Amino acid sequence: MFKIFNTLVNQNNRSPMFKKILALLLVSLVCNVFVSAHSGKPKYHVIIDTDGAIDDMRAISMFLAQNDARVLAITCSQGTLAPDSIFVKVHQLLAAYHHEGIPVGLDKRLEKDLPPWAAYTQKIKWASDEKSQSTSPEVSSEELISSVFKDCPEKITLVALGSLKTYAELVEQHPEYADKIERIVWYNNPYVDTDFNESVSPESYTYFKQKNIPLEVVGNSTDHYNVDEAYLKTIKNANSKYAQQIAWVHQHPEIVSRMQAEHLQLWDDLVALYVAVPNLFQTEKAGGEVRYVTVQNDLPDEVVNKAIANMLE
Repeated sequence: MFKIFNTLVNQNNRSPMFKKILALLLVSLVCNVFVSAHSGKPKYHVIIDTDGAIDDMRAISMFLAQNDARVLAITCSQGTLAPDSIFVKVHQLLAAYHHEGIPVGLDKRLEKDLPPWAAYTQKIKWASDEKSQSTSPEVSSEELISSVFKDCPEKITLVALGSLKTYAELVEQHPEYADKIERIVWYNNPYVDTDFNESVSPESYTYFKQKNIPLEVVGNSTDHYNVDEAYLKTIKNANSKYAQQIAWVHQHPEIVSRMQAEHLQLWDDLVALYVAVPNLFQTEKAGGEVRYVTVQNDLPDEVVNKAIANMLE
């Protein structure tokens, strides 16, 4: 279906109006996909590792909103922010969604500097201050993930919104878990020399390229899919607690200024969208069990935004 759409929309003799009509038809098809997919039983059991960036907040919200995905745990690893700062943000977000039952793990702080955008990111609240924080004792990511693997009878999808370090250390210390990993879905632009998520722990990417575990590297290699007013307008139409929380977070003045300067795009969000609607994406085999995943060529922004809004309903 999506390949046919791309063929039609890319033909030079197609008018803008024709392309617009095709895009609207595809939006309708996307909506129908979500309606038919909600069976009530999750297809995917996921563990999410986050490094605290604002796009992680959106991605986590999208995973929590999905009927097809059950979030088993969230771990906090250094990347954009330090693990203890991420730990607080994740707990507050889960409290805002009344998902306090999802356990949260904490990685060790790395002996390296945080990126230049860490100070701005630290200021962004994922939920209001009055949202409760967990009083449960801190648990290491390795201990938490190990307990989840022992207790869950299903295969598990590992979602990496930061580096691959947490999962590489897990498999290295517990090789018996490798067969229980359905796949790893990681955000990292494969078409640049070293994207930020890879630069945090390049040895972890090298490690998984040599393992017999499916690794799907999702990236946005375009100048499309901005987080802007059109995106927020579409999200707000979902009228759910997940959509409302994303809209609330993006009212922060520092985010608004970056939106106006077109400095925000859909990044880690695309990992959650890919898991839910893989037909919106194209894959390229990169050797071994590694595949590169990108949005279908020239897919209109409004189609992607509408698909995300439908996930959040």
